[in-house]
This record gives sequence, structure tokens and C-alpha cells, in this order.
Amino acid sequence: MVAILSIASSCVDAGRPPPSGATPSASPSPTTASVANSMDQVSTLARAIEKLNQAKSYRISIQAVHHWRTPEGQEYDWTFEGDGAAVGPNRFYSLMRGPADTIYRVKMVDGKITNEDARGQRPEASTAFGGPGVGTAPYTVISYLKSGAPQGQAQVTSLNGVETVRLSFSPNLNKVAAMDASHKGLQERVQTAQGSVWIDAKDGRVIQLAATVQSLDSRQLPQTTTITLKLFDFDAAIEIN
Repeated sequence: MVAILSIASSCVDAGRPPPSGATPSASPSPTTASVANSMDQVSTLARAIEKLNQAKSYRISIQAVHHWRTPEGQEYDWTFEGDGAAVGPNRFYSLMRGPADTIYRVKMVDGKITNEDARGQRPEASTAFGGPGVGTAPYTVISYLKSGAPQGQAQVTSLNGVETVRLSFSPNLNKVAAMDASHKGLQERVQTAQGSVWIDAKDGRVIQLAATVQSLDSRQLPQTTTITLKLFDFDAAIEIN
């Protein structure tokens, strides 16, 4: 499922170490130092998810860092960037690019799903595919949020000049696994998943979410992926065909 592992192995076998890149920018820190102790975190998260589900469309920018190791114990960080979009509940697109010509492309149009990696179109397509680590496809990360329960205290923080409410959340992996057979298969290899979401304090929309996923690759070696999605252009005219 994870094409990067076979590509990475070929790089190591060829004697050229995989490239590494800078990590995505750090999460914004609270600027008001006001922790929203009185905020109903459950209802705040529920309203934000409802708005996300009701959105006619939105665009996504993607950044990720995938930490993995070889059987010989060498460790690498690979950096990925990409973009995507969603139109209603049945149309979705994402593309991530990384080192060694690695790509992960997912498109869903009215239930028909296609996947592509560096080797071309994949015969078995799923929205669970699309990220450098197991359980890190953008579609899956959004599903983590939709299944999640808030953890800890909410914080009021500034993100790119926008006042937001930041919540940590814990995904319900059982709910995510129930979406389809491909996501059910993730349960055996995803060990932990934790997320954070930034909600616009004025209109209640999700404008950023991040997740850190620890999993096992196809060789049962540990890997950790941190992925950040920025959501914008809500209700814009977007076509996914």
C-alpha cells in the first residue's frame, strides 16, 4: 500500500541516501495566553464538523514529514507537499509529492475512486491510499477529525492573523475503520493517531488540522508521519471530474 517503501529501498540499494527536507512550519502558539476553560469543547468541535460536512466545497494545502527507518537501522525524514479539494460528500481529490519522484494521487468522483503512485495507476483503488505512511491519506486525516473527541483544554490562538480556537482531538479508529474495507485494514497497522484542529473563532469553520500517526510499515518497522492540512476557499466554484 505504501509505495514510498519500495522506492526508498531502491534508493538505499543504489547507494544514494534519500534526500531530506525542512519540516513544515511549527504550529502557531497562543498569542492571548487565554485558555478557554469555560468553552464547551464537545459542542464547539461538533459545530465545526457540521459546518465542514455542510460546505459545498473547499480547497486543501498539504504538508507532511514522514519518519522511517531501513531494516539496517538507518533513519530518514522525507518531506511532502501537495494540494487537494472536496466538493460535497462524493467528490474528493488530493496529490502529494515527495523525494525520489514519489507521488500519491487520489480522486473520487461519485463513488468511483482512482489511485496513482510513481509506478502509475494502482489496480486496487481506495481513499485510504494517498499519504506517505499508513493511515495518513488526506481523506483519512479528515475522517480522523470527523470521528474525533476533544482532549484537554481549548486555547484561543492566532493563526496567520486569524483568531482561532485550537482543540486537540483523539480519533475514533473504530469509526474510521467502519468506512470501508481498506480503512478497516488500517487497524492492524496504525498504532496511535492524535490530532489538533484550528477553528475560526468568528465563523466556526475548520481552517487547519494536523495529525501525528504512528504505524508499522509492510516490514513491521515503526514509522511516524505528521501531516498538516490547511482548508480554504469554502463554497468556491471547484470542479473535480
